[in-house]
Amino acid sequence: MKKALIVIDVQKYFLNKNSKKFVLRIRDYLKQHFSDYSQVYFTIFKNDSTSSLWKISEWRDLTGPPETEICDEIKEFTNDKNMHYKNILSAFKVPAIKKSIRDNKISEVHLCGFDTDCCVLATTYDLFDQGIKPVLLENLTWSTSKDNLHESAIQMIERNVGFVNKVRL
Repeated sequence: MKKALIVIDVQKYFLNKNSKKFVLRIRDYLKQHFSDYSQVYFTIFKNDSTSSLWKISEWRDLTGPPETEICDEIKEFTNDKNMHYKNILSAFKVPAIKKSIRDNKISEVHLCGFDTDCCVLATTYDLFDQGIKPVLLENLTWSTSKDNLHESAIQMIERNVGFVNKVRL
C-alpha cells in the first residue's frame, strides 16, 4: 500500500503562541518520517478574488507574503514540486495533488496542519469520498479558532471517517 502525507497550510498567518508547538512537532515528524511516504505535499492557502472565501464570505486575509509564506521550521522539506498554492479549502481538490495521488496509486493519505475544523476536515472528507483512506495525525493538527473547534473536528472525523492516529515523536 502506497502512502502520502499532506501538510496543510502550515504558514506564517496561522503562527501564534499556541500553534508554534504544532509546527515544531510537524518538523520533528518530517525529520523522522519523510522517507516513509511515497509522496509528500505541502499546501499554502492564498486568498484571491477568485476564491469562494473572497467572493461569498468577503474575507480578505491571506492575500500574500508574509502571511502566505510557509513556516521557517519546515521550509527545508519543501521544493517547487511538492509545494502547492490553493485558494480552496480542500487540498485534495488541488489539481496537481489529485493527479499525483491518482497517478502514483496512493491508497492512504496522512494529514496534518491547520486548521483542523476547516481545510484539514474538508480534505479528509474529499479523500474519503474518492475512496482514499484519510488518516488524521491528531497531535500534528490544530485549529486557530477561538472557539476551540479542533476537538470538535477530531470527533467528527472519528465518527464519520474513523481514522485518527496520534504519532509518537
